Amino acid sequence: MSEKIISLIKSDTQEKKASQQVEKKATWLIFTIGNQADGKNLYAIPSGYVKEILRDATIFPLPFVPPYVNGILNRYGDPYVVIDTAVMEGKEAQKSVLFIVLNDESHTCFRITDVKEFFTASENAVVRFSEPDTSEFYEGTLNVNGKDVFVLKVQAIMEKVGKEIASS
Repeated sequence: MSEKIISLIKSDTQEKKASQQVEKKATWLIFTIGNQADGKNLYAIPSGYVKEILRDATIFPLPFVPPYVNGILNRYGDPYVVIDTAVMEGKEAQKSVLFIVLNDESHTCFRITDVKEFFTASENAVVRFSEPDTSEFYEGTLNVNGKDVFVLKVQAIMEKVGKEIASS
């Protein structure tokens, strides 16, 4: 009889543990790039890539760089390369003065138009493109408040920039 009670207690404890397992969450920075009127300008990057968001930093032009490299800005005495991903995609250059400084050793920042929000959801919420070659710059999409948001492949963009600057 006591073995039956012990087994019931064990199974009940295991069920509670299974139900208490929390799905892992991830947070993304949602922002816009380019023209607000096109309706397809919402983008996301994992919040871990965001070191800080800057406004009104002076950009110093650089010669002999790809057209999507706007130049460098001085942040605490260190140069940061400014990348306009709109130009990288073949769109019109942005005139905004808002930047996402990336949290890595590359000393890079993305020029953006506007910050919308930090969005938290399940790590599995990104709908990945079925073929890796579908897009050079996008990992997939994320549904944020009923809108599809493109998730940028930050590492792929950084590798492309590094190779193209090195070959210039």
